[in-house]
Amino acid sequence: MRDTAEKAEARAEIAPALRTDRPQSESNAAESQVEELFSPQIIQLGGVPAPPGAQGRQGRVWTFDPARGEGFYWYFAVEEGLAVGAFTFTLHKDGGFACDAPDCWYFGSYSHTMLPYLGTCEEGPDRTVVGHIWKRRPYYQPVHAGERLGETFVALLPSGLRAVSLELSCDPVVLSSAIGALDGSACPAGLAALLDDLRRARPSAVTARAYYRSKIIEACSLIVDWRFANNRMGLEHLSEEDVRTLARAQRLLQHNLHRVVSSDELCHEACVGATKLARLFRTSCGLSPGEYARELRMERACDLLADTDLPLSAVAEQTGFARQGSFSEAFRARFGTTPRSWRSAVKAVRAPRQNHS
Repeated sequence: MRDTAEKAEARAEIAPALRTDRPQSESNAAESQVEELFSPQIIQLGGVPAPPGAQGRQGRVWTFDPARGEGFYWYFAVEEGLAVGAFTFTLHKDGGFACDAPDCWYFGSYSHTMLPYLGTCEEGPDRTVVGHIWKRRPYYQPVHAGERLGETFVALLPSGLRAVSLELSCDPVVLSSAIGALDGSACPAGLAALLDDLRRARPSAVTARAYYRSKIIEACSLIVDWRFANNRMGLEHLSEEDVRTLARAQRLLQHNLHRVVSSDELCHEACVGATKLARLFRTSCGLSPGEYARELRMERACDLLADTDLPLSAVAEQTGFARQGSFSEAFRARFGTTPRSWRSAVKAVRAPRQNHS
């Protein structure tokens, strides 16, 4: 009994630190820092704060004033100087935001419509992993009407960059240069899939900080190791023509998730041979064409399981599987659980939030 009472008392003491829906006046330094970075930008774009726990997420979720646009913007303050986030939105009219940008390092998985905003080839494929560095200066970013912008990102302020560098036993300059080397032409193996997992995850309030921090550390370790390897072997960059070739192949896969695209068809669309196409995929995203296609199909499956009540047979059909059993086996191999269990878990997390709102 005494042990139980002591545990209850300990839980009561740490509970305030685990809450992520505290008002700004009670937020810790990490949350204040992230709020100051993101909220002014989102408000200028037409963002409207969503109720705590919207979409089953920890942190802050914003929707959009229907007169201004549609979509969502989410971010979570992991600790001082570290944040993760994701968004997908479209503005109905030209807009933008202005801010006094702090020193900040970003890397993330971007939709191809985001790439021009980053100074990257406009014809790049979706899910392009790019790193960029904001230096302290006034900043204005226009956003064009009708463009569907999407991103899943990790943000590091100077204190966060130092903390992660210390964790990785490397100089902050090394991590900074490694992030800056992510120019969209090449990517560490596994990083794109890690960012996809980060976007889909719905950890509880108890585990969110640990979960997202572990993802940041894992992502940064992949980036630093990739940079070291490329320094030893010579970094292979894709030419503009290679990027366009890759984009054609990836878009064919993106637009045909309901079926298996053959290697011959993919090569015909890209106008290159199978060996070169495989090299382009490996260089760009660390995956073979087949692995890339499976990732896209699994991502679509997650969306259908979470957002619809379609039977599993229909989800399998829409993601290119001839049999429900084959789909379930592939899903379990990728996520470690069955589609039915995954759907139940997601809906269980969302239900109390939706009922409350």
